[in-house]
Amino acid sequence: MSNRPSLDRELALLRGLIAEMANHVDAQFADAMNALLQGDAELSEQVRAGDDAVDALELRIDEQCERILALHAPVAVDLRMLIMAVKMNTDLERIGDHCSNLARNAPYFANAPGLLNRTHLPKMADMSRTMLREAEDAFLDDDRLKARKVIARDLQVNRLHDETFSTLTEMYEDDPDHAGAISHLLTVNKALERISDHAKNIAQGIVFMVEGRDIRHGRLDEAEDDAADASGSGEMSAREA
Repeated sequence: MSNRPSLDRELALLRGLIAEMANHVDAQFADAMNALLQGDAELSEQVRAGDDAVDALELRIDEQCERILALHAPVAVDLRMLIMAVKMNTDLERIGDHCSNLARNAPYFANAPGLLNRTHLPKMADMSRTMLREAEDAFLDDDRLKARKVIARDLQVNRLHDETFSTLTEMYEDDPDHAGAISHLLTVNKALERISDHAKNIAQGIVFMVEGRDIRHGRLDEAEDDAADASGSGEMSAREA
């Protein structure tokens, strides 16, 4: 039987590592966007170098998850928390990768100041970063309602992504002198959309952790509920007959 106080300490350590990773990724995100807006090649290099720290934290979190599983064989909500931590770890690492990719594009805007501000990209970045921060808060507080708000925000980011894609296509045709930089903005647009997707993934995992319900494929859940209702109605009719 697992020692409860020991398990609680191990879980607290795991939460602390995830919070540290989330904070580091958030800082990477902020620096990457500043590098883009300023065309700052030096800051871009700092962001890319900082990805090593994210990778190191990913390994530490995996090791801690393995330790908890081996020593305590958690069940119920503790097991769901462990599953959530593994998935969140992967999503945070991938957000870190996208931050490096964002920063990699920064030098291309040194000779095209203000180009990003002609798009929704700064707003997309703010919204995606808000999603990331709120997902971290929801995880630390076991707050399923805040997690669901993060999921809803993803629809807004998707809309901005589509509008920005149309805007960049028009800019590409109307401003051939900046065609190269604009092509890199298309990459930035996609990276920001993917970051919001990973934040949404984290939020969906938090709902699973707290409620024990997997909401990643809502239509499938609805179909299963409908089938269960139909089955229950059929059994009742048969008994009544």
